[in-house]
Amino acid sequence: MSNKPVKGLKIGNYRITPLGLGVLGALALILIAAIVIAVLHPFGGGTDVAVTNVIPDAPETQEGGESEVSEATPEPVVTQEPTPTPEPEPRSATIRSLGEIAMPQNLLRSAVNENTFDFSGMFSLVSEVMGNADYTVADVEGTLGGTTEYSGSDKMVTPPSLISALKNSGVDMLMLANDHALDGGWAELQATVANCQSEGMDYVGAAASAEERATPVIRNINGINVAFIAYTESLNGNEKDADPAAVEYGVNLISKSNAKKDIEDARAAGADVIVCYCSWGEMLKQKPTETEQKIAKKLAEWGVDVIIGYHPHVVQPAIWLENKQSDGTVHRTLCLGATGNFLSDQYGQYDNGVIFQFTIQETDEYGKFTITSPVYIPTFVWRAETEDGKYDYHSLAVGQWLDSEPEGMAYADAARMRQVWADIQSLMGSEVATVAAE
Repeated sequence: MSNKPVKGLKIGNYRITPLGLGVLGALALILIAAIVIAVLHPFGGGTDVAVTNVIPDAPETQEGGESEVSEATPEPVVTQEPTPTPEPEPRSATIRSLGEIAMPQNLLRSAVNENTFDFSGMFSLVSEVMGNADYTVADVEGTLGGTTEYSGSDKMVTPPSLISALKNSGVDMLMLANDHALDGGWAELQATVANCQSEGMDYVGAAASAEERATPVIRNINGINVAFIAYTESLNGNEKDADPAAVEYGVNLISKSNAKKDIEDARAAGADVIVCYCSWGEMLKQKPTETEQKIAKKLAEWGVDVIIGYHPHVVQPAIWLENKQSDGTVHRTLCLGATGNFLSDQYGQYDNGVIFQFTIQETDEYGKFTITSPVYIPTFVWRAETEDGKYDYHSLAVGQWLDSEPEGMAYADAARMRQVWADIQSLMGSEVATVAAE
């Protein structure tokens, strides 16, 4: 029997031969590889394996209808509908136009306060009505430049402090194209424009340069682009002696203007609505002249939406002018012949006027506008004599004082004020515009 030693690993009473060791090593390597694979790919899938949604088989049911395995039912996926964008509210804006303001000698004397002119008291009882709109326009007869003597007679030259008094009472714009625009000369009109600019008061109907004259006056009122244009039928002959620039661009004399082009330029500049002011007609005539009617007809044909007349110093009623468009629709133009007086010394029959209001309303079609709700507010100029032989003047919205007149008003003035309320309604009627107290 050979005594050659047996090769292998001895553990206790056991000996593992080299062949056994090889088998154990192979098993160990397989085990290690399996562990590595399990660690790196715990769910048995590689990155190159496409994963699809698997719908599980319905669980088998037992007798009685219950499932052998109770599993939670997955929550249904709810698709949230996007929140619709709300439709924008239709835009609207109200505009008020005051009657004529003329400052003759008696009113100037009444406004003297030491070395200045203070007009604020004249509007103290009506300022809340004046500014009770989105935009308010006033017409001051004459100039407000402060470069020459304040005449207050046939030549209407008024202290510039009136501008701030009107602005503080709610006025946003002055209409400067009237028959007295050159009463103080060309330099005085230029100074009037400069004073409006320094006071932050909008203006229309006059310009300081040819470039300004050619630039449409458009104001954004509650998101609506409103263009304002203004003309005067007469300059009382003052243009004959004035610098040629006075009528080339200084003041809009209608016979020297191209209103049709002004309207087209305003539309091209983005105007949604066009409002035109005209100083026209005959003094103290409640019936529109033939020239007035022709001018209004042309302005309406060319696309003006609202026309407001000045100069007669009495009220002329409102009408609608209609023009059929190429697309078959009808364009309506609101036209007030004349506003009458808001503040003047024309006492008695001519101590009254209207504040005229209209509303610009967007239609159901976005970007399209119509003129609605014309309203007139009768006004009265209360003149009370003072102890020093002067007068105190106050503009009043008549409807506010029908039940209880202002303190200190004489019986005759109160009676006259109530008569104005009735007379203006009789003249204006209710077919086009309605009366309002304030």
